[in-house]
Amino acid sequence: MKKSNMHAVMICTVLVMILAVLGAGNGLAKDDETSVDKVRLAFNAAYSAGDAKAMAGLIDRDAVWMPPTGEQAIIGAQKIVARYAAFFEKTRSAFELQPGKIQICGQWAFLNGPWQRKDSARQGGPMMQHGGYYLMVLKKQSDGSWKIARDIWNDVPKP
Repeated sequence: MKKSNMHAVMICTVLVMILAVLGAGNGLAKDDETSVDKVRLAFNAAYSAGDAKAMAGLIDRDAVWMPPTGEQAIIGAQKIVARYAAFFEKTRSAFELQPGKIQICGQWAFLNGPWQRKDSARQGGPMMQHGGYYLMVLKKQSDGSWKIARDIWNDVPKP
């Protein structure tokens, strides 16, 4: 085989290998996107059920929550879960993080979109509506699962 043909074969082989790896990477990214969206759905279910313990399984131990209420950031899964447990003792909610855009970047995933919530006191009373937009950052765990590492959201008043 001529030297120029040999180089062409080698270049083609390398290109085919690169394309195969990139194609496999897209499959992995889709799997990760599906896993991240499952965390969103599980968060919705746990919140709507008032189940702080279930929420604990979705939150990275070093997580940071940044609520729009003017309070300082809440740091650590234990403090975040305690905040939800106290809220759920007094309040019943129907909650939804709506589907949004998911971007995967290595061990981190970014999920953003609209959210809505309807609250009422456990003893009864008027229904309050809330909604706005969220940005969650999820961290891939050593076992391959995803947990919420950062959460920031706004609360857009209803007209």
